[in-house]
Amino acid sequence: MKKLLLPLLFLASTFGCAQESPAFQWRGCMIDVSRHYFPMSFLEKQVDVLAGMGINRLHLHLVDAAGWRMEIKAYPSLTTNTAWRTESDWDKWWVGEDRRYCSQDAPGAYGGYYTQEELRKLVGYAASKGITIVPEIEMPGHSEEVIAAMPQLNCQPEKHVKLTPKGKAVGGHVGTMNNTGDVCPGNEAVYEFFQNVLLEVMDVFPSEYIHIGGDEAGKANWDSCARCKELKRKLGTSDKEALQAYLIRRMTRWLNQQGRKVIAWDEVVEGLKNKAVDIPVSSDSLTIMLWRNPATAREAIGMEHDVIMAPSAYCYLDYYQDAPQTQPRAIGGFLPLSRVYAFDPYEEMTPEEQKHVLGVQGNLWTEYIETPEHAEYMLYPRMLAIAEIGKLGANRPSWDTFRKQALKTLKRLRKQGVNAFDLAHEEGPRPESRQPVEHKAVGAKVLYNKPYSPHYVAAGETTLTDGLRGDYSHGDRRWQGFVTGDCLDVVVDLGQLTDIKEVSLDFMQNSGAWIYLPASLLISASADGENYLTLVEETTARKTNVGTEFRRYSWHGKLSGIRYVRVQGTATGEGEWLFTDEIIVR
Repeated sequence: MKKLLLPLLFLASTFGCAQESPAFQWRGCMIDVSRHYFPMSFLEKQVDVLAGMGINRLHLHLVDAAGWRMEIKAYPSLTTNTAWRTESDWDKWWVGEDRRYCSQDAPGAYGGYYTQEELRKLVGYAASKGITIVPEIEMPGHSEEVIAAMPQLNCQPEKHVKLTPKGKAVGGHVGTMNNTGDVCPGNEAVYEFFQNVLLEVMDVFPSEYIHIGGDEAGKANWDSCARCKELKRKLGTSDKEALQAYLIRRMTRWLNQQGRKVIAWDEVVEGLKNKAVDIPVSSDSLTIMLWRNPATAREAIGMEHDVIMAPSAYCYLDYYQDAPQTQPRAIGGFLPLSRVYAFDPYEEMTPEEQKHVLGVQGNLWTEYIETPEHAEYMLYPRMLAIAEIGKLGANRPSWDTFRKQALKTLKRLRKQGVNAFDLAHEEGPRPESRQPVEHKAVGAKVLYNKPYSPHYVAAGETTLTDGLRGDYSHGDRRWQGFVTGDCLDVVVDLGQLTDIKEVSLDFMQNSGAWIYLPASLLISASADGENYLTLVEETTARKTNVGTEFRRYSWHGKLSGIRYVRVQGTATGEGEWLFTDEIIVR
């Protein structure tokens, strides 16, 4: 395997990875090669760059709905039928009317896969650089591609296009998406399939750990499926959540019997508590990779499981790293280098709990990252910060010192052909978020006729009148979230009758996260809280396939004797969100 970059030893000396005992044993980077296939030369190059920083784990997200990327000799249909799809653009394919896979020779086929021989060479090359490659085979969710290739593994196989013996249908298209991305946990063939797949995976990847996913299973058919009903009967439960617990525990036990340990996303913690499933899993055989609320890490640690900290708020590298309007397409959010560097993997943990934190990881999901150049742009310099945390922990340099070092390193990386983000010309946070805003409603009581989401509480009932406006990310604890239907209905009590000349508030749109501008918005004012005068009544056409944007809705005029301001808004569809940050009254 040829060497793609000059030695990156300068990174080790610049960022301190030469110290004898790194703070964390796991210093990882995940690259999603399912949503977009990247050539082997790209992965080789990232091994060089990451090794120079002191990263010692490269986690490959090899399979997902977007395509199966590893040759499996027992099931060639996984690659012949689902390694290519009909469209490169994620939104056009994922939400389009023709969400299909296709054969390699179909017109416009997009995708690819890695042979086992290619992956073995990559594993060996990475090992020579001090990096262990950790494969992920997702289950039971995110398995649309599995079901398209092998519809018999779905709860409702009759809902799939039948494939010809050669795996081809009209026009070269093969397979089709089902209405759930989950395999059937009540079907014994599912376990046979995953075991056969993992035997080949383990033959290629000697990693101590195998990642089996476990996140975001929709479970849509698990209540109606006859096999799932039978499994629930055997388990003595009516809870479909027990089915995921059963599958994860069973596969974990099987992998343990093969001499491997398991990593799974933090959703599986709920299954570990499920008493309906009598398959013991030892704490040292299953490690939890945390991507959601860090409190879940403490819950897993309470059950004696180790954790790898990769919370999306600090470690998801598919988020914008600068002002969205200045950046190439991203899934949304806002994660500048300064915020990554501020990440504390031990947040609110006791010294005893800290012993169970194996390390940290940056995750690059690639729905909107089609090219190797774009991937590098999103990885660097943010992986520098992850590496520094992994090596030095709380003993890392100040932010100002780190930034100066990062600027020098980025200059060297670019000279060596790495397409890194231009930190020197960073625009920074949303201007509105940089300082408090003064207005008549600051500190005013807010009555919530409809509750905000428990997942996006921000500052609770003081959020909309605390004088603080949100940044570019809906998860920054300033934006408050409301979900589905007539979901926003709040009344601001100004405390006394007063004259007003302006009412305004901002909403965020990020269709990648199902966040939309309000389908309808009503702003009204009242003296007595009973009789309201309409100030703004507006509808907004639902826009999809756009990045992050912001819109201010406002009224300007002159009214006397007003005490109450009411804001009502609707989100169009099930699971769609509204996010707002401050109701300004002047």
